[in-house]
Amino acid sequence: MTLIENLLGQGYCVTLDNFYTSPELAEVLLSYRTDVYGTLRSHRRGIPQEIKSRNLKRGEIIGYQKGKMCVFKYMDKPICMLSTIHTIDFVEQCKKKKKNNGDVEDIITKKPKAILDYNRTMGGVDLADQCLSYYLTVRNQQKKYYKKIFRQFLNQSVWNSFVLFKKCGGKMTHLEFRLNLLQNLLQTYGETKILQNPAVGRLTGRHFASHIEATEKKENAYTSMHCVQQKV
Repeated sequence: MTLIENLLGQGYCVTLDNFYTSPELAEVLLSYRTDVYGTLRSHRRGIPQEIKSRNLKRGEIIGYQKGKMCVFKYMDKPICMLSTIHTIDFVEQCKKKKKNNGDVEDIITKKPKAILDYNRTMGGVDLADQCLSYYLTVRNQQKKYYKKIFRQFLNQSVWNSFVLFKKCGGKMTHLEFRLNLLQNLLQTYGETKILQNPAVGRLTGRHFASHIEATEKKENAYTSMHCVQQKV
């Protein structure tokens, strides 16, 4: 709430992802004359049980309305959404599909308007999160929080650079961009260290097992073995 404190009560509409969206938050925002819509986790408190448990076929939808708040489940992946400005109405959209012979045809599909609006306003954030999830830099075992923050900022800065690179006409993929960036960093700042000490024989030579006989102090000791380097 502190992030939008200066925007409350002015008739704005907030788009959220499923980490924040909940019926309780929607009611609070409505009390401040602020609308909201976004994806929703089905296990949230206050969600009708039928939305949680009912199995839908592809293209089917089920929804519930309470005042301005609408909660629905649409079977495409599937996806659950909450909105205070939408209903379960469908709208048509035109997609272009390329055939095997190279021709392009227009395909008319229908989707809930809430999903199309969400993809239009929130799609860039979800795409960035998805692409960054393929290159995890934050380790769960890392105990020092400031290292996690630094690695996350570094990963995000690489993605931002890639977006600017594509806007300027770049043709590389995200993976190729990262590999090229890594190669240039190594060429600019990397150092080739040459070992001055000669190789140690016990690390590079051939090794064979040799028996170690029991001593007088350890009469009941088992005969053990140790590795010795073969003398050439």
